[in-house]
Order: sequence, then C-alpha cells, then structure tokens
Amino acid sequence: MKGFVMKKTEDFLLELGQISSEHVAQLSESFNNLPKNEYCDGKYRLRRYSQFIFSQDKLPNIGIINTLRKLPAKAFTQSADFNVFQGDVVRQYEEIEQDIIESEAFVEIFARFKGITNLDDESNIEVHQMRIIAKGEVGSQVTPEGVHQDGFQNIGMFVIDSSNVSGGELNIHTQQQAKPFIKHKFDQGEFVVLNDERFWHSAEDICSAGSGSGHMDLFVLTA
Repeated sequence: MKGFVMKKTEDFLLELGQISSEHVAQLSESFNNLPKNEYCDGKYRLRRYSQFIFSQDKLPNIGIINTLRKLPAKAFTQSADFNVFQGDVVRQYEEIEQDIIESEAFVEIFARFKGITNLDDESNIEVHQMRIIAKGEVGSQVTPEGVHQDGFQNIGMFVIDSSNVSGGELNIHTQQQAKPFIKHKFDQGEFVVLNDERFWHSAEDICSAGSGSGHMDLFVLTA
C-alpha cells in the first residue's frame, strides 16, 4: 500500500503505512496466546494491555538507539464521554508477553508511531493487543462504540493479520456525523496513525468469509 499523508505545518493529522513482512511474522503467533476477556466484548474480543515509555537517542557513528521501557501494570479505564459501550468501567487485562516486548518487530511499531507523531521521549504510550473473532454470518463489532474518538491526542492501529473475514474496513471521518472520507480494508502489516483530536474513526463489522471462524489481529497504540 502506498503511503497516504495529510499534514499541515503546525499539526500532525494522518498517515498510512506498512511494517515489514518479516516483523509481521514475528508478531503474528503471539495473538494465538491472548487470554479470555471477561468484559462486555469478551465473546468476540481477546486482549492484552500494557503501558510503555519509548525513547530514541542519536549517537555519533552509531545511529539511532531505541529504548522501550514497560511501565508497572495498571488497570485501563476510558471515560464514558468517549466510550458509550464500556466507559467508566475499570478493566484489568493481562500484560503483553515479554518475548514480544523484546522483539525488533514490536520496537518498529513504536518507532513508526513516534516518528509520525513526534511524541516526547517521556510520553506514556498505551498498547492494546487484540484479536477480534468472527463466527458465521453474524457480524462481530470491530468498534462497538460506533463513530468515535478515544480521548487521546494520537492513535495508531497496526493490523497484523486478517484471516477468513469479510468486512472490517476502517473508516476515517472529519466529524462524528460525517460520512467517511477514507474507507480502507487493511492487509497484513498495514497501519494508520491519526490525530484523535482532529478526526473520528469507526470500522465495519467482520463476518466469516468461509467455513469456520475468522479473526482480525491488531495492536492499538494511544498517547
């Protein structure tokens, strides 16, 4: 997929891109180990959640050194002002596995996210690792909140796999009631990073494309 960029001088807006197929392969197996989700969306969404600090240092004759530090475990809560589905619910998820945190592929996701958004080195970055499961012709909601913002300045959605599913197109809106001006079905490794204060987003439900179940695997980063 060719990159699509919208920028203005003073404010980052939106960028689409793709991580390498080698790094997709490094990350994909970990989604098979996601634990059960005990909350309202648990029938069709599996999840891990962790928080990180990501910094970069440029050293002479060496280049850029990436440092990823996991913060202590913390419950996830999102205001009902932004999440009408599970807002103000204190949710405790198992953390992202250490071998994934230490992988080059996971670090690449942070480097892409920081490179696009220009986050400060000490910014708190929250990461959700999710599998959305589709069974039969009954659609599973990718975004049960509908057209929404998440209450952060920046959000990144990195799709690692989409297997045996139809639907799932991501929609980007300029206003909550506006029709999407971008509608894109993401392939393996494709991502979007957008200004959550400027845009709204939603996604189409997913259904199984054939016999058996299907799934969509993704990392969602917010800061």
